[in-house]
Amino acid sequence: MLSLLVTAVLAVQAPTAPRDTAGAYLDAESRRLVAAARSRRETIDRSITAYQTTMRERIGVGIRALRRDRMLYRRELALHIDWRRDSVTRVDVIGARQTIPIAVPKPQLPEDLKSDAGDYAFDPADDRLTVGWGGGGRESHHEPNDSTRDSTKHVDIAFQHPLAPGSEADYRFATGDSSVVAFANGRTITLRELKVIPRRAEFQLMAGSLWIDEASHAVVRALARPARPFDFERDAGEDDDKDIPGFVKPIRIEIRFVTIDYGLWSGRWWLPRLIAMDAVATAGSVMQVPMRYERLYDEYEVSGDTAAPLAARPPVATEAEDSVARAACHAREESEKISCKCDNGRCEAFVVNIPADTNALLVSTALPPRFGSANDTLVSKGELEALTHGLGDLPQAPWQLHARPPRWGLGRYNRIEGLALGAKGQLDLGRLTLDGTGRIATTDATPDLEGGVLRETGTARFRLAGYYRLSAVDPTARSLGIGNSLNALFLGRDDGDYFRATGAELTIKPAVTLAQNFGIRVYAERQRRAIKRTDFSVPNLINDINVFRSNITADSADQIGAILTFRGQRGADPARPLVSTDVTLDGGAGTYGFGRASATLRVTAPLGPRTAYAIELAGGTSTGHVPIQSYWYLGGPGTLRGYGGAATTGDAFWRARAEVGNRWPAARLVVFTDVARADLRERLSLAHPLASVGLGVSFIDGLFRIDFARAIRTPTGWRLDLYSDAAL
Repeated sequence: MLSLLVTAVLAVQAPTAPRDTAGAYLDAESRRLVAAARSRRETIDRSITAYQTTMRERIGVGIRALRRDRMLYRRELALHIDWRRDSVTRVDVIGARQTIPIAVPKPQLPEDLKSDAGDYAFDPADDRLTVGWGGGGRESHHEPNDSTRDSTKHVDIAFQHPLAPGSEADYRFATGDSSVVAFANGRTITLRELKVIPRRAEFQLMAGSLWIDEASHAVVRALARPARPFDFERDAGEDDDKDIPGFVKPIRIEIRFVTIDYGLWSGRWWLPRLIAMDAVATAGSVMQVPMRYERLYDEYEVSGDTAAPLAARPPVATEAEDSVARAACHAREESEKISCKCDNGRCEAFVVNIPADTNALLVSTALPPRFGSANDTLVSKGELEALTHGLGDLPQAPWQLHARPPRWGLGRYNRIEGLALGAKGQLDLGRLTLDGTGRIATTDATPDLEGGVLRETGTARFRLAGYYRLSAVDPTARSLGIGNSLNALFLGRDDGDYFRATGAELTIKPAVTLAQNFGIRVYAERQRRAIKRTDFSVPNLINDINVFRSNITADSADQIGAILTFRGQRGADPARPLVSTDVTLDGGAGTYGFGRASATLRVTAPLGPRTAYAIELAGGTSTGHVPIQSYWYLGGPGTLRGYGGAATTGDAFWRARAEVGNRWPAARLVVFTDVARADLRERLSLAHPLASVGLGVSFIDGLFRIDFARAIRTPTGWRLDLYSDAAL
């Protein structure tokens, strides 16, 4: 996955067909910069004969969920590299660990550490935009990161390099800012910014900023992102997604940025200092997987011939020449106890030294900080501010027209619509996306329609929509999602409550690549009651006394209003304390004038060496005349286990839950208790709450949960719940 993301932005290919190159240069200076940088790219600098450096790297992959975000995978690595041209490179592992916190939290040595470590020893003569992304042990001729080529393919995707010959067919160029680096001895270095503007909204193209040294014409800093997100259906081929369920589509990878920053060493040589990437993979509306990568080279000691001239880049080796070079190097592997890294007819020999005391590697002070820990970055505060500013200045995606094939088979089940089936379509205009969704209820053929226009920037998503739809009284309960649909159909239990809404809304959320720490919704809508129209379920087939409860009788209202939600989380590692909070403020005017405020606090932490605990506290109150559909409805696995939906309702509420389980996140046995009460705000008190106790089993740090709960206050009874995103 990491190789795909980085290669997707930085790899190179010449155009496959002639295209219009008119207007490629928006000013004369950009034409000069491209010509100079392109000419420099066709040469190699072999003046560096050796270098030593310390490399630190970390990778973090998470999962976003409604209650709390989780860390899926984490790796930290520290190496000391002693690189020698035309000799054997030595790589010493001075720290290494990887964990899968949601399943196996105990740190372990990364797999394939010995074979992968050699990839970090780069040749300073490599292409400036692909340096450091080697493919160790490559056995095929011309693998993806071959810097001698203007083309590469990765899973049948061809990526375009902005400085490749003929790139004017894919990009436009403009000059940007300039920067002067002054030294104590009076020497200065001038850097010029070249803005790279994609001609088309294609994932294979990049929107970016290249900083070029005026003296050497070498790229010394790059900040880029694809012209649009990777779309699995659109970019991976029609046959690749035929077996993927519709509810996880579309599958997208949105790269916020890839950056490579060079530092000047010994006043002569530009060498890579920082390589970083931030991205998020999404699967429909059910999953978001943020990914972050950082690599830092530091403490260089460089040897070389400062008077050595640049040399022409060698031609692409033939398959025979490449095979001969590989065979010669591999023949040395057994006798000299080395490893080989070969590319384009040239091989480098290296040895990797892993200390016998591998436990010391797991706790080495040379390792970079864990994700979620204090000082959680290898990038300084000033660099982060510059990076954020630079992202805002990157060129926008160009306008385009691309119609996504309709996604059929959208389905959900509830006691209002029965089985509702429909489809969704999208029209991608590059800077705007038009979308439309339609469903038909099988109970009474009532349509459910929604259409919107989405504008995404580097910091936020803005969506304006109109709709005639079935709405849930509590959107956070996901009553219209797949979980409640399956419970309704197979268990005869629909915990949601609903009303009909016709209107328009504007929603504002952070960009998908950023933390989802706020949400804003402004709306104007007509609200009407929705009537229960079916009792069909599997339990009802078995015994017709198993029927759904009635839906609420919503008040008829014409409303305008706004909802503001703020979320925060500290920590993501289940082996350490985690705190998350939600605060929601909403209000409306029109037929009913009211305001509401609610807050939730969640704490999860270890409790000794073998157990963990979780506590959740929530409460809310209101002012004014609140319509029935804006009450709080408690009951079900999200609020009050052991009870069905709307077990206790009112315009004010409080609730609490506590859980204790074993600390092994892959599979936990959990005991829990819930207590809650909702009522009219003037009557709400701590007395006479509903309460339950129970036993549960959770998997993958609570992502999947099965609970068996007993309601201990009227209405009493046992209840089985299957749901996702639990506290433990």
